[in-house]
Amino acid sequence: MVYCGKASQGCQNCRTRRIKCDKVRPQCAQCIRVGKPCPGYRDQLSLMFRDESSKVIKRAHQQWGVPDTSEQGEGSGSSPTPSTSSSSSATSPTSTSTASPISIRRRLAASQSPQSASSAIIFKREAPELGYRVPTEISINAVDRAIQFYIEHYVIGLPDEPKVGQELQGRPWVHSAVTREIMAAVGLASLSNINGDKKFSTLSKQHYGRALHNISSSIMARHVPELDLDVILRAVVMMAMYEVVRGRDEKPAPGARTHIMGGAAILTSFLPFHQSQSEGLRGLLQLCFSMIASTQGAFQYTSPEPNNMIPSRPEPQTGEGGLPPPFQQWLSMGANMATPKEIPSTELILPVVEFVKLSGYVRSQHFIDGQQATTDMIGTALALDAQFGAWEDRQDGPWTVIEEQVSDNFFPPDAVFEGRYHIYTDMYFARIWNHYRWARIMLSQLLIESVQRFPSSSSSLISDKKIQQIQDCLVRLVRDTLISIPTHYRHPNLQPEHLEYFDKTQGGAVIGIAGIPTLLFEIKVAGVAPGIPRHYRTWAMGILETIWAKMGMYQSKVLSGMLAKTIEPEGSPERGSPVWIKEEGYP
Repeated sequence: MVYCGKASQGCQNCRTRRIKCDKVRPQCAQCIRVGKPCPGYRDQLSLMFRDESSKVIKRAHQQWGVPDTSEQGEGSGSSPTPSTSSSSSATSPTSTSTASPISIRRRLAASQSPQSASSAIIFKREAPELGYRVPTEISINAVDRAIQFYIEHYVIGLPDEPKVGQELQGRPWVHSAVTREIMAAVGLASLSNINGDKKFSTLSKQHYGRALHNISSSIMARHVPELDLDVILRAVVMMAMYEVVRGRDEKPAPGARTHIMGGAAILTSFLPFHQSQSEGLRGLLQLCFSMIASTQGAFQYTSPEPNNMIPSRPEPQTGEGGLPPPFQQWLSMGANMATPKEIPSTELILPVVEFVKLSGYVRSQHFIDGQQATTDMIGTALALDAQFGAWEDRQDGPWTVIEEQVSDNFFPPDAVFEGRYHIYTDMYFARIWNHYRWARIMLSQLLIESVQRFPSSSSSLISDKKIQQIQDCLVRLVRDTLISIPTHYRHPNLQPEHLEYFDKTQGGAVIGIAGIPTLLFEIKVAGVAPGIPRHYRTWAMGILETIWAKMGMYQSKVLSGMLAKTIEPEGSPERGSPVWIKEEGYP
């Protein structure tokens, strides 16, 4: 099954006559004009992803000088028969013909430069009548290969997305010109990162520019109710994903946050007209949570101490911009439209926003132990922690999280943490729980660092028993974050028999890929938390490294590097008590 590019949408008669088809249903104008019955139109997706094996093998045989057994008696594309004596003798392992298996492989290897190898996919198809494997070179252009890569790595198998390519049939966004360009851009950027191909990087930028133009033209050309929300939102999310994949040095991509804000603005305009307001509302709230996480991430990505909540020196430039002016309006709309099931998420977002504001304030100030400002900061953090605890205690019913475990050694250990997994009511609840986890983990870290840094200011507010409770809560939330990962991201080592357990959590995500960038941030937050066992950190870093290696997401490489700074050398004792993480070069 290979990606063959977008096939002609014209009917068979027009394609045979090589004339333009107007594609009117049920019969095109050209067929009506000449009085012929219109044969209809082909299924586009099945043509884009079709089995071209027989054609490719025949073409390869002609190129390599191997007689094609299918030429005799094939006619209508039947399978080759092993009884053709001339073919069998010509390709016998004992034959002296130059078309031996070894010479074919050598010729193929010699003809491929590194550039050509990076723009072709090599498949081996068993040929029973020949008794050996024939290497077959399937050449597809870079754009088609990039779209294929995107669909295979960023769509198929993700939450709320098809499990196999055939399930994409009839999905308009797959064929839309708006999404095709940005799929190509993301796929090319990913392949460039994986293969180090600068040509792909340049090409990805070109397609990204076209995608920006396409989506802008599409939005301006139609009234809001006429827009295809699925196409537009997917395009916006893909643009944000492009920024995460391409990356810029060691800093977060401000463009990603811009696209998220654009998606939220579209949704707020679209919601009054949308028939399924619940789906649109969930999409809006998820985008708001993503903006908050992106803002907190920006505070630390641009810091010389990205793993600390309290830097050694004030950092007046905290991040690359806070929450946008319409953000409060979006929250109000979410609160007004929320059903009883969504209300807990609208309640959670308020303390998360307050935490991010506090975090930005802490990074920009110089605190001194014993001063009132320091005591007030710690008191504010404690009050927020109490709000988070009260929120968690209230959750039951559809918000209940179930932890399960299959027999030992069933799951690959590098894909499923400690062999355990979570079951949620649906993917929306799963994502909101992880937003709660990352925010409270970071708040707990802030309190732990405050005790380490400011013993006088914290002693009257935080007892030894209280700090132990905070540490225990932090470790529990880190563990829950790691256990939740297979619900959000499907590791390449997982097999179909594993996925059925994670698929118990279905629906509610709106767009599958939208959760991956925030998940990277959540994994990093969990992995750098103080006082957790060493194997928690190494396992989290392994997930980030896998995402970088298999999906080419540059941001995962950056975050993995940050996490690596907190991993103790092999043989050092695991931490059993909170430790303030210091960065090199700072006292």
